Amino acid sequence: MDAWNVELVVVNSHDAGCAYMLHAGIYRRICSNGLVVSDEGFSALRFRHAGLDPDAVVQASFRLIDFMPRVGELVSRFRSRELAGCEAYDFARHALLLRYGSLEEAPVEPQTLLKARRPEDEAFDLWSTMNRVGENLEKGGVSDWHLDRRGAVRSVRPLKGIDSRISLSKGLWGLAERFAIGGPLTSPENVTVVA
Repeated sequence: MDAWNVELVVVNSHDAGCAYMLHAGIYRRICSNGLVVSDEGFSALRFRHAGLDPDAVVQASFRLIDFMPRVGELVSRFRSRELAGCEAYDFARHALLLRYGSLEEAPVEPQTLLKARRPEDEAFDLWSTMNRVGENLEKGGVSDWHLDRRGAVRSVRPLKGIDSRISLSKGLWGLAERFAIGGPLTSPENVTVVA
């Protein structure tokens, strides 16, 4: 069983150099992955550190509680949307474009991102596909044994920066939402990545 729960994702800087942000997220227990819901579904709530009102943060958190049923509906929709092989490939191709900007810059082919790390993720519904692709892009370590110009094996490097991980997660969630409704798949903006 793929157990998950909606969570409040708090992003804060150690030096108050960035705004305090609240995001809607999902925590998957099976792989300890945290997904962040895209701005299309729930926009991040931002607070300046100067004059931060704790009551405003609490009130904003209640907005997340109101949004929880919508997240559950989307996950159910993602689970019920079976992807044909070409659709799963297209999802992985768009995911590579999110992270690398072009397929030429990507270290692997799209089908490499479709490899499951555990049997529970081997299904070809949209939910499983999004999680496989996301985990492979975020945690890295996957390779299809292509060589770079120096002769070294190319592989996906793990993302270390929180901003890059959140941006990728939101991008993948938005891509899944478009797949779920059959919307047009435009070329996504790439994510600024610090590996």
